[in-house]
Amino acid sequence: MVAVSVLCFVSLVGIFFLWQSKQQYKDDALKFRIIRVWRGCSPKEILWLNDVFDIHRNEKTIKLIKEKADGYDMDLKQKADSLMQKK
Repeated sequence: MVAVSVLCFVSLVGIFFLWQSKQQYKDDALKFRIIRVWRGCSPKEILWLNDVFDIHRNEKTIKLIKEKADGYDMDLKQKADSLMQKK
C-alpha cells in the first residue's frame, strides 16, 4: 500500500514538472513571436518580457501580447494570401 502511494506521489510530481516545462516552452514561443512583431527589441524590452512572464507573472499583459502577436500573424497571412492570388 505504501509503495502504491509513493508511486502515485512520484507520478504526480513528474506530471507537475512536465506541465511546468510545457508552460515554459509556450511562454518562450510567445516571447519570440512578440519580438518578431516588434522587429527586434532592446535589452530593456527583454528584461520587461522576463518580468511579465517569469518574475511578476501578469496574465492580463500576457493575454494582450498574445492578441497582438496573433493579429500580426493574421495580417501577415492575409498579405501572403493576397500576393498568392495576384500570381
